[in-house]
Amino acid sequence: MHALSRYDLNLQVASSEDFDAARWIEAERLRLVYNNLPTTLMVSMACAAILVALLGQELSWTRMSGWVSIGLLISWLRYRRYRQFLQTPRRKLDGGLWGRRVMLGTGLAGVFWGSSALVLFPADLPHQVAIAFVLAGLCAGAMTSYAALPRCYVMFVIPALLPIAFRMTLQDSAIDNWMALLILLFLGGVLRVSLETARMIGNVLQVRVENFKLTEALRHQATHDALVDLTNHREFNARVVAVARSCAQRHEPYALLFIDLDRFKAINDTGGHAAGDEVLRRIGRLLKTHLHPNDTGARMGGDEFAVLMPGCPREQAQRMAENILAAIDQLVVPWERGQNFTVGASIGLAYSENGQHDATALLRAADAACYAAKTNGRGRIETCEASANYELSGRFEISTLRNQLS
Repeated sequence: MHALSRYDLNLQVASSEDFDAARWIEAERLRLVYNNLPTTLMVSMACAAILVALLGQELSWTRMSGWVSIGLLISWLRYRRYRQFLQTPRRKLDGGLWGRRVMLGTGLAGVFWGSSALVLFPADLPHQVAIAFVLAGLCAGAMTSYAALPRCYVMFVIPALLPIAFRMTLQDSAIDNWMALLILLFLGGVLRVSLETARMIGNVLQVRVENFKLTEALRHQATHDALVDLTNHREFNARVVAVARSCAQRHEPYALLFIDLDRFKAINDTGGHAAGDEVLRRIGRLLKTHLHPNDTGARMGGDEFAVLMPGCPREQAQRMAENILAAIDQLVVPWERGQNFTVGASIGLAYSENGQHDATALLRAADAACYAAKTNGRGRIETCEASANYELSGRFEISTLRNQLS
C-alpha cells in the first residue's frame, strides 16, 4: 500500500507497524561490533608484535613466530567475516547467524591471547607482569569494541585472562599469587562495567526506536486521512508525481483509478453523518484488501477515492477496477434499528502504457473517465488513455497538483 522508504534507522520499512524494534536493536548492536572490528584487529596484532619484541630474548623464535602466525590467521578470518557482513543487505541480515559468527571469532581471539600464558610465559617476574599488563590493556580496550554485545565481550575476556591468573597461582612466589588475585578482581570489574555499558547502549538504541515511532506517527498523521486510514489528497498527488517520473525513466506502464461512490448522499440523509462515516471506513478497508504492495490507495475527499498502480498495464488495471466495483456493489453495512446501507461506484480508469505521460495527463484522464462513468449511468467503469487535453470536472481538485509540480 505504501512505497518503501528509508529512514535513519537504516532499515527499509513500509510503516512503523512493519518495524520490528527488537530485530533492529539486535542488528544495530551487531553493526556497532562489526564496525569496530578493523581497528580491533590492528590493535591486537600491534600488541602481539610488541609482546614478541619484549620477550625476544627470553623465548625461542620458533615458538613466538608460530604463536603470531596463529594470531594472524584468526585475524584474517575475522576480517573476511567483517567484509561479508558489510556486503549483506540489512533487510536480509540474520542477526542470530551473524551474532554466532562474531562470538566465535571473538572467542578464538580470546583463546589466542589466553594461550600467551601457556606458550609465552617466561620464568622471570618482570616479563610475566608485562604479559599481564598487555592482556589487561587489551581487555580494557576491547570493552569499547564489544560492549554492545556483552556476551561477545565475555567470550573474549574470560579465555584471555583466566589462563594467566591460573598460571600465576601455580608459581611459588607470593607476588605471583597476589598478581593472580588482582587479575581476577580486574576480570570481575571489567565484566561488571561491560554489562553496565551494554545497558546504556541498549537505552540509547531504545530512544532511537521511540523517536522513529513518534516521527512515523506524525508523518502518518500528516499524510493519511484520519477517517479511512488511506493516504490523503496531497500525499496521493505527490506519489502520482513520483511514480510518473519513475515510470517515464523506466518506460514502464502505470494506471490510476478514480472512484466516486453512488447513492452516498442518501446514506447521510437517512442515517446521518455517523452512518456515512462508517460506510467510508468500510470502503477504505475494502480498498486495502485489493491493493498490491506497491499500490497506493487514497481518499480524495468526501466520497471520492483513488488507487495508483505503478508498473500496472491496462488489462491488469481493468481487472482491478472490476474487482473493486463488484466488491463495493456487494458491500452491506448494517446500522441501527435493523437498517442496512449499500452503495455503488462509478470508476474512471486512466493508463499510460509506457510511462510517456506525466502526472497531470494521467490525473486529467482519470477525472474525465470518472465523470463519463457518472454521467453515462453510474455503476460502471470508463477508461481513458492518459492525456492533458481532457477538461477537468472539478471533482478531484486536480488544480492543487500545480503547487507540487512547481
